[in-house]
Amino acid sequence: MAFFGKKNYIDMTSGPFLKKMILFAIPVLLTGLLQLAYNAADLIVVGQFSSSEAQGAIQSTGSLISLIVNVSMGLAVGVNVAVAKHVGQRDRDATSAVIHTSLVLSVIVGVVVAIFGYFLSGMFLRWMSAPTDLIDLSTTYLKIYFLGMPLNLVYNFGAAALRANGQTQKPLFYLFVSGLVNVGLNILFVLVFKMDVDGVAIATITSQAVAAGFVVTEMIRTKGYCKIHLKKLRIDSKSLWEIVSIGVPAGIQGSMFSISNVVIQSTVNKFGSLIVTANGNAQSIENFMYVGVDSVYQAALSFIGQNYGANNKNNIQKIMQLSFLLVTAVSMLMAAVVVPFRRLILSIYNTDPEIVSQGELRILINESTYFIYGWMQIFVAYQRGLGRGVTPVVISLLGICVLRIAWVYLVFEQSPTLLTLYMSYPVSWIVTGIAQLIAYLAIRKKAFKKMSEEYSAHQAEKKLTA
Repeated sequence: MAFFGKKNYIDMTSGPFLKKMILFAIPVLLTGLLQLAYNAADLIVVGQFSSSEAQGAIQSTGSLISLIVNVSMGLAVGVNVAVAKHVGQRDRDATSAVIHTSLVLSVIVGVVVAIFGYFLSGMFLRWMSAPTDLIDLSTTYLKIYFLGMPLNLVYNFGAAALRANGQTQKPLFYLFVSGLVNVGLNILFVLVFKMDVDGVAIATITSQAVAAGFVVTEMIRTKGYCKIHLKKLRIDSKSLWEIVSIGVPAGIQGSMFSISNVVIQSTVNKFGSLIVTANGNAQSIENFMYVGVDSVYQAALSFIGQNYGANNKNNIQKIMQLSFLLVTAVSMLMAAVVVPFRRLILSIYNTDPEIVSQGELRILINESTYFIYGWMQIFVAYQRGLGRGVTPVVISLLGICVLRIAWVYLVFEQSPTLLTLYMSYPVSWIVTGIAQLIAYLAIRKKAFKKMSEEYSAHQAEKKLTA
């Protein structure tokens, strides 16, 4: 059997799975790496050709952007799971309802986030104790960035649907083109027009418009499961529930990470603008590790979701085992590159030797232990792929958010060093990973029973309507 059909779809319900998962994950990985490379280009352009203050201003917004974006982006996970399930059932009508609902939902949520972020950016930055010499630039960057949120969500919701259907190559191509637009406009606005963070932000939302336009055009033109008809754009209540029942908990879980990171960022801010810049540059590099793990997470989520819809218990168990193998390999390989060459990579962002030196500590602690985070995420993918959205959130609330905040106010207060602060990451990954493993073992039998019941009910409904 071919791994790809004539339209470059991956059949996720039949083996062999390792090669198929790799074929799925590689475009997702490259998509994430490209997105980060273009974001890094923002930092590099302003760091090399504008000022360290401008670079620090962008860096200081990262945790806040992640907090607000992760809440809305969790809904894209709901779209992925719902589409994968119905594609696995070969149910075109249900898939279509989810697709049209998700597109409308992405616009609504995007507009709400844009308004929220635009008017409250300055207030949030002050709450985070942003350095006074950076706050005006940071506020300008955030306001412009949030205006592009509807475009950002349209692309991400559409890309999530395409990936759940086994189409991973086209979202990669669209991001590649939009990223080139982003880099080109960065150079134009900063080098030629002598703009600052405003130029970088305008370049970012322009590139998001390009990516969103590509995705919508593809979904209008396609003849597959992900085809959209403009006349059918409406909210279907059943599809909405399918999306939010997984997506809202996923968004809340993402916000748990971000809330704890906002607390950590607020603590980092107190060390001054130089440490803020160094920490931000190291975090930007760490994000490359994240997309490596996320590519395997996305593969696991989509493969488990389709096999859930097709009632393939044995396939799900095989996918789970292969996911652990892949996420470990990816984490170790990336750490083997980043850790030894950390000074060289950090100097690409900023050549100030003190900024480079201060950025090394975070890389040494987090990148060398990142495989633990990867294991934790596979347990989360398993639970979500089987339709269990709430349990991972509760665990993350306690193991990530509460634990890290407690660490800052208890452990860090006793030893107020960057080393103590950064250790909160691997400690929280270990604790949360163990808890997610226990949850996975606890829900497995019940989830498989529910999967069989849903499959039988769906087959009976198809016979009645045939």
